[in-house]
Amino acid sequence: MFASAVMFPVFLGLSFLVDEPVPLLLPLIVFIVGLSIMLYSRIFEEAAVPSHEVQQMKLGTAFGTTALPAAPNLPTNRVNAQKVRTSELAQPASVTEQTTRLLDKD
Repeated sequence: MFASAVMFPVFLGLSFLVDEPVPLLLPLIVFIVGLSIMLYSRIFEEAAVPSHEVQQMKLGTAFGTTALPAAPNLPTNRVNAQKVRTSELAQPASVTEQTTRLLDKD
């Protein structure tokens, strides 16, 4: 039906050029076919399930539950955990310094 609305102005101009209403038959036929397809699907087809419900059904049946279980290896209480002191970590060696030393040896 949208295609017929897009085609109508083009074929209206064409019908003015040829001075006949024959070119307007194509948008009319496209409109009637689209309308009949919509009416047929409305009357005879079953109601479709919304896509988000289909996705939830797939996830629920694939894993047996709808939620993930809690991870057993992660600590839940971080009060007594040691904090990492990043200022005391060793600095990584510079690539340019090592290359410069190798070139100086030659």
